[in-house]
Amino acid sequence: MVKFAGLLENANAFFEAAKRCGFDCINDKLKNNQITKENEPLYIPKMVNISFACELYLKAIEENKCGAAGKGHNLYKIFEKFPKEIQKEILNIWRGNAGENIIDCDYTRKMFFDNLKAISNVFTRFRYANEWVGSSISLQNSFTSEQFKKFSPFSTARPLGSPQIHDGFIEQFAVSLRIYTGKLLCNS
Repeated sequence: MVKFAGLLENANAFFEAAKRCGFDCINDKLKNNQITKENEPLYIPKMVNISFACELYLKAIEENKCGAAGKGHNLYKIFEKFPKEIQKEILNIWRGNAGENIIDCDYTRKMFFDNLKAISNVFTRFRYANEWVGSSISLQNSFTSEQFKKFSPFSTARPLGSPQIHDGFIEQFAVSLRIYTGKLLCNS
């Protein structure tokens, strides 16, 4: 229980750091002023912090439900180790939280898992953003060549009608994990 609480506390701290780097945080401060270099959102630190928060939430769940948290940063690999019931609970929280009243169907589940795979290594990719940053910074610009083939709308290998990959998924996923771990804490 102590390790779970410590993981959860750290996850919440990185979640808060990510929020402070985002546009929503500076929006109130702008009061209809222009975004400048001094007050612009910090997208790369936001992505690093939010992905690390996700990792720590997942490891807290793993610690609480599976007995011990493993190593590694790959969010999808951590998530896929969970029993199907836990995965479904988190998926359902995400569906309700995404703000669009998303129904449970094959397409929705594919969208969830495709997005999870697309963000699986955001912590590592954005930590080393200097290796890929160009004129535009986004999740899709950071894709590895393998991820580009699987997830980019510009990939000829991607089947027509595949669910879209969204930069905002990682935030929705983090919020869903935060809600789930909060329930675990209340039930402990």
